[in-house]
Order: sequence, then structure tokens, then C-alpha cells
Amino acid sequence: MSIVGTISWIAPRALFLIGVIPLGCQKQENPVLSNEQFPAERYPANVLLNPEQEGAIVAAMRATAEGMPTHPLTAAADAVRWSDVKAAASAAITAAEMGLKSSTLVGETWTFEIKTQGGEPAKLTVVRQDPPQSYLATATVGSFGEQFDNAERVVREFRMAMRRYGALKRPS
Repeated sequence: MSIVGTISWIAPRALFLIGVIPLGCQKQENPVLSNEQFPAERYPANVLLNPEQEGAIVAAMRATAEGMPTHPLTAAADAVRWSDVKAAASAAITAAEMGLKSSTLVGETWTFEIKTQGGEPAKLTVVRQDPPQSYLATATVGSFGEQFDNAERVVREFRMAMRRYGALKRPS
């Protein structure tokens, strides 16, 4: 290979490296510390509070200060809490090896649309009732509701999850 051929082969690559290496070595600004707002962000990076908002935040911080009255942490009175239904359903569906598609609350009825591993539709419905029962859970699995064992498993997992969440101590 001639010297002209070698130079014509090396020169473009050398110019590329000379141009790229300095760009890669520049220090990048930490995006967390910058106040730059990106197009997809819902909330601005910096917020100026008005006096009313500022007062509410200060009151919330003072409420956790030593000496302030707080509610005691207790387990659920009837072993389950209605507020735990969505979390318990999600845990139960995962334990039953299925996937949650959507959840809706209409009145006092939660409906969870589920997909099985085989792609079959399924549904868990939880209706609020008076204590001590607190709720009624039913499930259907399969295109025609024919997979009774899987439906029973979803309901069983849901009941166990509700008891686990009910045992957690939370403010009453």
C-alpha cells in the first residue's frame, strides 16, 4: 500500500476521532439539579407557592412534630378494610399468576378485568357489604366462565390478601 493510500485511509478516521473525543469528554449537567422542564412533564420543575399553599404545607409539617396529637396505628377492626381492596386485588391477581388489565370503582363495587396466561378473559368483582362480612368477592375465568378452579383461586388469594392488609397497623 502506498503512502498516499495509507494517508487517505487514516485521515478521515483521525479527523472523526479528533472531532468526537472532545464532545464525549465534556462534563454533563446533572438533569436532576437543573430546572429545565421537558415537554412530556406534567408539573414544572420549580414551583412558587402562594401564601395560602405555603400555610397548608407548613401546617402539614407541624402536624408531624413532636407533641402534636396523632392517630394510633391499629389493625382493621373487622380484619379487613375497604380501602385495601385495590391493593389486595392486585396482589391476589399476581399470586394467581394472572395480569390486571383494568380496574373500576362504580358506587361500592370494584370490578377488575384480568388476563390469564393463556389469554383468556377473567373478572374479579368485589361488592362492599356491612360488617362483619365487609365485602362479597366473586370471579369468573374463561370465555364462558368455565374455569372454576382458577376463579376459586383468584377469590381465595383475594381473601388472603385482604386479611394480610387488614392485619397491617395503620391510622384509624
